Amino acid sequence: MPTMNGSEKPQVHQESWLVKIARTGLVAALYVVLTYLSSVFNLAFGPMQFRISESLTLLPLIWGETVLGLTVGTFLSNLGSPYGIIDWVFGTTATFIALSLVKWLGKKGYSEWFAALLVSLVNALMVPLIILVGAMGLHASNFDGILFSSVYWSYAVTIFIGEFCVVAFLGIPLIRTIRGRVLK
Repeated sequence: MPTMNGSEKPQVHQESWLVKIARTGLVAALYVVLTYLSSVFNLAFGPMQFRISESLTLLPLIWGETVLGLTVGTFLSNLGSPYGIIDWVFGTTATFIALSLVKWLGKKGYSEWFAALLVSLVNALMVPLIILVGAMGLHASNFDGILFSSVYWSYAVTIFIGEFCVVAFLGIPLIRTIRGRVLK
């Protein structure tokens, strides 16, 4: 067995691009399946959401490529949304923003709890807009008052609570399990 002197660096294991593509596709498919499972119980869309699939949103803390898989999974899941194209575009965009921030937090070494809080906050601010605009249609006369309405803020609170419960109490144990068993 070769020995290392002080100038040699240990080799870092690099995953192949194939493993990363497979992981990305698997995460996208898993997100879709879990969202449709939540949808069966009427918890995937609407002012009170409890998407089990959102537990996967902390994966970019450890695997940056999962941003793409989760974004694609969100888009495919939102094709079943009652809010139509508004959710397809803006729901997917909200997810991409949240996941990009989670990936950045992972690179900076922030805690899973902070990432869960951030994901929940982004969704709490964006999803009520999607619901209200999707339900009312995109009319300028309706849009100006949405942010100042009590309905928007009540939806924001319920979205935040549901999102945080899923991400914190399912997602954090998932991430810790992966770190402890898979990434050893």
